[in-house]
Amino acid sequence: MTTAPQQTPVASAQQRLSPKMTVAHGMEIPLEFSSAEIEHKRKVNLGVCDVSCFPRFGVKGRNVVQWLQENKVDIPEPNSWVQQGESLVLRLGNGEFLVEDQFEGKLCAALDEAVMPEAYGVYKIRRNDAALMLSGSHVQELFSEICAIDLRDGALLPGKLVMTQMAGISATVLRQKFNGEDVFRIWCDGTYGSYLWDTLLEIAEESGGGAVGLSCYYKEML
Repeated sequence: MTTAPQQTPVASAQQRLSPKMTVAHGMEIPLEFSSAEIEHKRKVNLGVCDVSCFPRFGVKGRNVVQWLQENKVDIPEPNSWVQQGESLVLRLGNGEFLVEDQFEGKLCAALDEAVMPEAYGVYKIRRNDAALMLSGSHVQELFSEICAIDLRDGALLPGKLVMTQMAGISATVLRQKFNGEDVFRIWCDGTYGSYLWDTLLEIAEESGGGAVGLSCYYKEML
């Protein structure tokens, strides 16, 4: 029996935009909201993309660093992140990690299958994040409008992540290079995903940006 794909946590907010959908990593996700030309213009100004389909693995505990090292995971400093192959490894404080595979990453599946000795005091955390990607010349203006922390002056240095309030909800934010350009990744609890999407999209549209689909970033992989 074929398993129906999951819905993105942002689905209810996206329906009014009537996107063309695709299925990636078992989740139905917007592929396109408009033509490639329009979406490119949006991305240059302030593009908002839903990447909640990427697999994620959460883990925490008193010996979590040892357990991850034994499973050949690169360990960043607290409140930092590293890219390991096609996966992102985020260290959320001392004893909690979020691992997210990108399109071709396999690390989450390997960790999910790995043995967790009871004596280690390590346990998995179910992640139901809404995960978004922002890009464009007006991103910093957006952050100044809705973030509790000023993210303009060095807070998002390479390899660093910030846990902050964004439009009144808890979010994790980092900056990464993607195809030679700066993009910003945001994770929040999935139950707030539609609210955050609507908030970001309203600001983006005021700046000449808007919603963009996966094909705007990952066309070659779809």
